[in-house]
Amino acid sequence: MEQQTTYWKNFLGIPKYKIDWYYKFYLYKIFGFTFDKLKDQKKYWNTRGKEYFEEFFASEYYKYELFFQDLLVEELRNLSFDSIFEAGCGFGWNVKRIKGEFPEVKIGGLDFSLPQLNNSKLYRKDIYMPVAQADACSMPLRNGAFDIGFTMGVFMNIYPKNIGLAIDELLRVTTKYIVHLEWDQDNTTPELRERRIFKTNIVSHDYKKLYGDRGKKILKFSTYKDFEQRFIDRFQAGLKVKTWEQFEGPQKYTLTVVKV
Repeated sequence: MEQQTTYWKNFLGIPKYKIDWYYKFYLYKIFGFTFDKLKDQKKYWNTRGKEYFEEFFASEYYKYELFFQDLLVEELRNLSFDSIFEAGCGFGWNVKRIKGEFPEVKIGGLDFSLPQLNNSKLYRKDIYMPVAQADACSMPLRNGAFDIGFTMGVFMNIYPKNIGLAIDELLRVTTKYIVHLEWDQDNTTPELRERRIFKTNIVSHDYKKLYGDRGKKILKFSTYKDFEQRFIDRFQAGLKVKTWEQFEGPQKYTLTVVKV
């Protein structure tokens, strides 16, 4: 089914991105309809980005996401670097953590969502970090600007025809390593793969192939099978969050470390 324009205005206080989500969910569950992936997500994140910051913490969703952030920090401890930037830094949650863990390194970020960047001024007000409002497919950064570039749940929002541009840009502006924590439908559970079919804002990419085709060495590739037990042990007592959308577990991301 072709993508329709369903970014309605808020209705009875319900944000339009939630209306859009439920609209597609029920059409898929009842009739089996699927939609084309969004070619451009600027409208989506300029809408959701306005309240994502408060929702993230108010729902305590971050307590789950902290698990993946810890995986990122652990990988960074194994790498030598003086500078790092995040493509799709949002309100600055990851880069602020990294600055706290590695206070001597230079950090930076970019994001195309102005609401997210405005929220980042509040969240990271105690640290200096240059940021740019820009698309990951066309980064306003000089060649080799940072030692490491990383993403967490960002490149899974890039349309398939454009992912090559984003990968090439990331390679252009980094000199040592690239780290991804991203969605890969070929390395997840059948249940989650089915749950994400109707989501037009989530796209799967084959990072091993993308970098292999460019002659780059994959230093590490981990899936939920590698860290699922650790996730279970961490949350075995249970953790209930107040988010409107159910958390998807350790199978939502794969971890890829690339030598540039």
